[in-house]
Amino acid sequence: MSEYQYYEFQAIDRPLTKKEQDEIRKLSSRVQLTPHQAIFLYNYGDFRGNPEKVLTQYFDMMFYIANWGTWQLIFRFPKAIVNPEWFQPYELPDTITISTTPKYVILDIEINEEEGIRGWVEGEGWLPRLLPLRDELLHGDLRLLYLVWLRTAPYFVDDDLEDDPVEPPIPPNLDKLSDSLQAFVELVELDPDLVAAAAQESDRQMPSSEPSLENWLEELSADEKQKFLLKLVRREPHVDLLLINRLKELAGATQSASRSKSGHRRFSELQAIAETVQQKRHQREQNTAKKKRIKELEALAPKEAQTWERVVELIELKQAKPYDEATALLKDLRDLAVHQGRLPEFIQRFEQLKLDYQNRPALITRFKTIKG
Repeated sequence: MSEYQYYEFQAIDRPLTKKEQDEIRKLSSRVQLTPHQAIFLYNYGDFRGNPEKVLTQYFDMMFYIANWGTWQLIFRFPKAIVNPEWFQPYELPDTITISTTPKYVILDIEINEEEGIRGWVEGEGWLPRLLPLRDELLHGDLRLLYLVWLRTAPYFVDDDLEDDPVEPPIPPNLDKLSDSLQAFVELVELDPDLVAAAAQESDRQMPSSEPSLENWLEELSADEKQKFLLKLVRREPHVDLLLINRLKELAGATQSASRSKSGHRRFSELQAIAETVQQKRHQREQNTAKKKRIKELEALAPKEAQTWERVVELIELKQAKPYDEATALLKDLRDLAVHQGRLPEFIQRFEQLKLDYQNRPALITRFKTIKG
């Protein structure tokens, strides 16, 4: 299997300057570069830079995938908006790591699948679906980090972690994932039944209304007001969040993430719940499929005679595709007979059909797939 590595960096809060773009081009002459994006694709060789350093210096989010079984997301957040303490309960060695610079909080998520990624690997198109994750994290939504723990929990067997780990804090609304979180679940092949099992202890939380902050505007000093106005005129990112956080501070309210419940279930318990969830889901799907099939058969019943005639017409064409269509119709007629309690009648007519066309081996081969 050939090697495949895909790096995509995204500048969200501001575009890259020409000088910054020139610096990035030095990493590879084949980079796909715009003021907002840089893509590096390797079928051999490797990235010449340090991904985290490149992100910290120039970008706000990075997505990486390698076909031997690695997914990575790195986020850069303004330190003035994001409190690294939000993420710390989810920190995991080599999986979820947090670092800071004078201006930024860096959140690095890396998942390594020992058995490799199943099927065809394609990096292009994923980051646009995952971009909203950064904004969710900026607003204190920690569901992504819980899902990362859920995906990697089977590998938490080493000297530092328990063989059967206890889940981290359970964020609210795990039962109603955003499109970007659904994309993440799909990307890393996380079992949806395991997510549903975890969500059973997750609170439903409506977006909380912000406390009335208008009255605290007067508490801002003239210097602070001037600074906020300059930020707005310069179109600096997240001025609204910066102002809201400052007003909350004046009001005595602290900047916080969504309220999470203390985790208490071990991973083995979640797996057991997931098995029950899967069984119930399969039963629902079977019941739904059965009801759908009954409706189809009841719609076929008034057209039974015409359907038998159509079967003969298709057989007389002596072609492979019509043979396939005739076989499918016969299966419908067989199911209708079972539903109506008239299976012997179908068998008699079907046996006569086989007798009439016994000299057509391709057709008879298809007839063998129809169970009486």
